[in-house]
Amino acid sequence: MALEFLPIPLTWVVLAVLPVLFYIYCVRPLSMFKRMGVAGPKPYPVIGNMMEFKNGLWDIELQMSRVKEFGGVYGVFGGMRPAYVVTGREFLREIFIKQFHNFTDRSTSSTALNVRPMCRVLTDLRGDDWKNVRTTLSPAFTGGKLKLMTGILNRCADQLVDNIGEATRDGAACDIKELASAFTMDAIAAVAFGTDINTQETPDHPFVVNAKKAFGTDLKNPLIWIYLIFPKIVKPIMESLQVSLFPRDCVNFFSGVFTQLMQQRQAGGEGRVDMMQLMMDAHTMKDEDEEGEAEAAGSKTRGKKQALSRDDVLANGFQFILAGYETTASTLSFTMYQLARHPDVQDKVIREVDDVMKDRDTVDYEACKHLEYMEMCIMENLRIYPAANRLARVATSDTKIQWLTVPKGMLMDIPVLPIHYDPERYPEPDKFIPERFSKEERQKRDPCDWLPFGAGPRNCIGMRLAMMEAKIALAKILRSYRIALAPDMEIPVQLSKYSAFVKPEHGIRITVEPRGNGGD
Repeated sequence: MALEFLPIPLTWVVLAVLPVLFYIYCVRPLSMFKRMGVAGPKPYPVIGNMMEFKNGLWDIELQMSRVKEFGGVYGVFGGMRPAYVVTGREFLREIFIKQFHNFTDRSTSSTALNVRPMCRVLTDLRGDDWKNVRTTLSPAFTGGKLKLMTGILNRCADQLVDNIGEATRDGAACDIKELASAFTMDAIAAVAFGTDINTQETPDHPFVVNAKKAFGTDLKNPLIWIYLIFPKIVKPIMESLQVSLFPRDCVNFFSGVFTQLMQQRQAGGEGRVDMMQLMMDAHTMKDEDEEGEAEAAGSKTRGKKQALSRDDVLANGFQFILAGYETTASTLSFTMYQLARHPDVQDKVIREVDDVMKDRDTVDYEACKHLEYMEMCIMENLRIYPAANRLARVATSDTKIQWLTVPKGMLMDIPVLPIHYDPERYPEPDKFIPERFSKEERQKRDPCDWLPFGAGPRNCIGMRLAMMEAKIALAKILRSYRIALAPDMEIPVQLSKYSAFVKPEHGIRITVEPRGNGGD
């Protein structure tokens, strides 16, 4: 008879235990920052502060209001994972530079997906593993290597100029973002991997189709929300199934491309010294020592070159294609948007281009160095429209920054927009003022006040290439055309709200006026 009544007390036990477990695992942890004396917006069980992103990742008003309310560092929860949101200059300086040894990583083993080959991308590697792979790849971006790339970049830029002329024939408008994306895809494929894919003449090329699909992964994807909120549950499932946040068919496509390139390089012997060859040499441990060039490329990691696995080559090839394709295209197209909106600034850039190019047929490495005002315009554009809106670092050991206790494993979430739009750092932050980035002004500014490429030893490895690529393209375009916004172009440009990378929701439409033979 007792067995007949057993389900009733068990039901009551379960009903009594569930709220207790919910409190222990989903409510009590949310008081962590309050117990530590750290301010922050109120989190909710399970979702934490994820509703902060309901209006997208580019909600500058909300981000600025949070900094104003809670200060330069405050606590939030991404799901149930705690994080410090950091914008204060003194804290950033400690994280990126002074205490870099305590914040070398961008992710932790508990959150980074161990799905091959993508788990081997440089941005996700940790500790000495990251340091050594970075040291292996850095020589691809030295000044000497960049000089060798200018000829290829000029040819790609010439095709871009031709495409602009064709697309704007008879006064028509064109989407410069689409044309710039094809240019940057051709450029990165040629200079980094020695392959000519000519996507500028074939817009539906598989490279472009798969790159667009990969970059289409954003917060509108429910899998990302589920992963961010329930990482401890979802991560082992995704790893067991070997499912990454990138579409599998895109990963397979680029893995196939780079596998074929590896086979061609192995069969043909050593070729040009580009990133692909450096990875191949490291894959077979045939790397040559280039004294001091890693540091010249902006790397101060003092790592050692290490053998790269096949997954290392595939993953980093994939990442460099995507990064070189989308972010540089956005930088170029948004800078053109700014120049079209500010004709007086455009006139100054044109005069500089004409002066630098008067005795040159190509925009060589030395010409790029002399395009100083153009560089100021690109940098100011990257302040207003940074390629990525957030940076991340993870504490690799227990540490303290001033009054702030930082436990090991704590995520340091660094939103770029509140830093770039801080009126104390940049008076009249909504205005496009290239003079903010004159040599004199840059010398006065804290290195952590401008973060499109990050800061410190773990900054973007391809920063110098991206800037040179944008300069060459802009110089070629402005040598041939004046640019203006199309009548149907929205002002200000509407951004794709849920993308982690800056993208115009409806493109950037321009018209052009031919300048004749490099002059009016």
